[in-house]
Amino acid sequence: MTLPRGLRPSDMTTTRVFLSVLVFLAATMVAQSAPEGSRKKLYSDDQQAVADAYKRNDTVAYRDALLRFHKDFPGKSRPLRQLGLLELESKHEPAAIDWLRQYADRGLVVDLTAAPLAALTASPAFASLHQMFEQNAKAAARATTAFQMPAADLIAEDVTYDPASRRFFVSSVHGRKILACNGSGICTDFVKTSDTKPPLWAVLAVRADSKRNVLWATTASMVAESDHVAAEDGSSAVLKFDLTSGRLLKRYEVGDQVKRAFGDMAVSSRGDAYVADGLSGNVYVILAERDQLERLVPEGTFISPQTPALSADEQTLYVPDYTSGIARVDLKTRAVTWLESDVPAAMDGIDGLYWHEGWLVAVQNGTEPERVAAYHLGAKGSVDRVEVLEANTPGLGDPTHGVWIGSDFYFVVNSGWDRLQDDGTLKPGKPAEVHKLSMESGTR
Repeated sequence: MTLPRGLRPSDMTTTRVFLSVLVFLAATMVAQSAPEGSRKKLYSDDQQAVADAYKRNDTVAYRDALLRFHKDFPGKSRPLRQLGLLELESKHEPAAIDWLRQYADRGLVVDLTAAPLAALTASPAFASLHQMFEQNAKAAARATTAFQMPAADLIAEDVTYDPASRRFFVSSVHGRKILACNGSGICTDFVKTSDTKPPLWAVLAVRADSKRNVLWATTASMVAESDHVAAEDGSSAVLKFDLTSGRLLKRYEVGDQVKRAFGDMAVSSRGDAYVADGLSGNVYVILAERDQLERLVPEGTFISPQTPALSADEQTLYVPDYTSGIARVDLKTRAVTWLESDVPAAMDGIDGLYWHEGWLVAVQNGTEPERVAAYHLGAKGSVDRVEVLEANTPGLGDPTHGVWIGSDFYFVVNSGWDRLQDDGTLKPGKPAEVHKLSMESGTR
């Protein structure tokens, strides 16, 4: 049997251009960087087995590889869908419905009009599953527009807030700068690429530490930035600015030849900065008392870590791996465990993750649909409840990151990543917006 396009391993990659590239590059770098026996090496081996079986057009091996992938990485949703489509193509309707139901239970969707799913719609056994997918495709709309960015060519990535000056700060990937915006959405350039030496590359994370009058940021050279220099690709740094003036206070780099993309970060009340490198797969920390970039966990722990979230007591760092789920890092022992769920939950494809009163609120642009979802942690520390807060709404586009202001969650929508072309130029489109979602009227 010739495996159709819907079953190809490449279709298990994410929809967002930048993170798709990071995950792909992170996986292909494993042979050189990941220790034997590490989670990163296991992911690469499983992914390669799926690709090899597909290339050989070996249905039995392809099924076995997908089953092993699912067993090793149960937090990854896409193998459920691929197994369902494979069983459907193999005329194993009950098995197909079972796998697709598990996928639908996580709140995800598929194109019901595409082959081979279209042929299943006539089956009576498919009726309830069809209803589940239709329900998952309905709009969940709780957010309102806070303000719109001033231009459509920014690729807005992250947003943070300084209560002292009552200003939002928004990072621009394509514009290579940081903008300061008031509550009415009037924005000005706070730090431009020409303000630092060397110049800023794409700006990814921004986090305000008002107590210390510091604005943290990360920058990385990539094709999505304007005037990209190919020779600098994979260069990256963590930056510390004066929150009032925008003056660069310090620059942090690793100093080796490994390609990196310091992308997302969290800052503790003590002033410790936790930084995820979505390209090398490492997570770093800059402890306030040491003021230097250090690796937090062993090499190979993650494939593509994204925005980490600190627990209320700041003893645990929750790290979403874009490929496969959420990890817990005990900040005292630095031991890593993986978050389990007592209910069906899609915890992959997370770009931004934020703690709020016992909930982990995730901005997911690697799931279908892209969405903002909340995961409640029960007494055992596992997920016992999932709520979709925003999904399938006009203008959501590729949502990215957010920030809490009291009980309100502000997050970037229609970031512009979906308009990025292979040559780094942007298709025409509307400017990004920052939306506001109140937890008081939603998740409780």
